[in-house]
Amino acid sequence: MNFFPKIKTALNWLASGHIIFWSMPWLMILVVAGTITQKEMGLYDAVRTYISSFIFWLGPVPLPGGLSMIALIFLSLVINFLFFSPWSLRKSGIHMTHLGVILLLLGGLVTAVSAKEGFMIIPEGDTVGTMSDYQKRVLIISKDNHVLQEISFDTLHKDQIITVDDIELKLLNICENCGAQAPSGHYKNLKGLAENMELTTLPSDKNPEANFSGLTLEITKSPDKTDQGTYILMEDIPKTPDIDGMEISLTRKAMPLPFAVQLTDFRKIDYPGTRKAQEYESDIIIQDGSLSWPATISMNKPYRYKGYTFYQSSFEQTEQMELTVLNVVKNQGRFFPYISSLVIFLGLMSHLVIRFKEGKK
Repeated sequence: MNFFPKIKTALNWLASGHIIFWSMPWLMILVVAGTITQKEMGLYDAVRTYISSFIFWLGPVPLPGGLSMIALIFLSLVINFLFFSPWSLRKSGIHMTHLGVILLLLGGLVTAVSAKEGFMIIPEGDTVGTMSDYQKRVLIISKDNHVLQEISFDTLHKDQIITVDDIELKLLNICENCGAQAPSGHYKNLKGLAENMELTTLPSDKNPEANFSGLTLEITKSPDKTDQGTYILMEDIPKTPDIDGMEISLTRKAMPLPFAVQLTDFRKIDYPGTRKAQEYESDIIIQDGSLSWPATISMNKPYRYKGYTFYQSSFEQTEQMELTVLNVVKNQGRFFPYISSLVIFLGLMSHLVIRFKEGKK
């Protein structure tokens, strides 16, 4: 069977203007849907559902998401550019502009697929080599600074049994957004923080980063029976159960950096006569292997290194300590808009020059 006619037909269809003609209205519908629904579901979930997805579900019906449509438009433009463009010097400006649009879409796809965003909390004088995810939480069971199990918070469920070595624990209650109250007597043999408080479930915030997660667990088996009992874990609370030398904690997912950041000094300048911050900045030292060098990050002056961009986000000052909060973004596609804009500009200028010369003949 000769497949070439079928391949040619498929390429003709993909390169036709119908792809873009029907894709653009659907993209606009997705943007409108995301804009309307973010009021109820939050910006993060709205973008993830409609824009940063290949497929989303409308009830039982699967529908193409934003990434599918951008990928389809990108494929259509590439096929048209490579196989159906009339290559000539007269059309070079148009081809260059076409290439710029392809680069712009490629950058959007790279950003959507590979971009990472998180934050770093660094006390003055400390060194941190990881950034924390804004949305994702994990249950970590470790011993001697070695992680034995790391379980995504989204996969945990009530009555789940987790076994690590000779330790067995049971999840009694999980709350995505937690409050606290005095112990009600519902749980027995309380240990640690659970002796003084009990977690309650609050309505989840539409922005995942605003939720304060926690869980109640029971140690049902351990080498030392005195460790058995009911404990509570709260997000990023440093006081975690220590069971036979094993630490259990609930925290935001850590993403390792290929280097470390040390905070040497934090400075805040207030508006005259007030305690309201006018400007604040952090002096840091980048430590990459045997190399290290200083840098300063301020409110309007980010720092970039190895594809990561650090923004001065927030801070905390007490009599005992100062710490800085840095927003960290890794975007492999951040250069594409600059490159594509330059290519589009050169293409349009070339086309105008060529047409101007033709008009003078």
